[in-house]
Amino acid sequence: MTSVNHNILKGKAAERYFDLHNALLEFSNLFTYTEASERSIAIVGAAYLEMVLDHILLAFLPEDEKEVLKLMDYNGPLGNFSGKINMCYCLGLIDKVIKDDLNNIRKIRNKFAHDMVVSFTDEPIQSWCRALKWHTVSLTPFIPKDATNRDLFQVGVHQLISHLNGCIGIARNQKRSLLNNFN
Repeated sequence: MTSVNHNILKGKAAERYFDLHNALLEFSNLFTYTEASERSIAIVGAAYLEMVLDHILLAFLPEDEKEVLKLMDYNGPLGNFSGKINMCYCLGLIDKVIKDDLNNIRKIRNKFAHDMVVSFTDEPIQSWCRALKWHTVSLTPFIPKDATNRDLFQVGVHQLISHLNGCIGIARNQKRSLLNNFN
């Protein structure tokens, strides 16, 4: 049996690494505390998290780009944020608190994407922001009394990104390989 060192990035994995790095630079320019548009913050935060889930799945699934990309096509079972969240959870790549936070962020993003008049102070967005838990697990259970819903959203997104970026490496080390028993 041949041992594969998944810590050395090459080929598609290296390309994906640098693509995600470039996207993170763009994300950091758009997802700022000085950005006036709440809509922009909600959509950009969720979009980047969905992209990180793409990278987790691509790192884990076998190197059969044609078949994997069919799954991730917009009409495929992994073509939307919800499908990616559920698949990562069911494959054991993320745990329940992460899944729940991602689903709350997905709902917030959908509300901002589909309603013309919406704010972080509106229900149910306020409840979804207050339900975000990963940052309280990973940082501290203390939430400042003056923290706004938008603050909770932005801190929650940042903490999820930090955690999920580590999940990419873990997924890469657990990468599935194709069985070629019938050649």
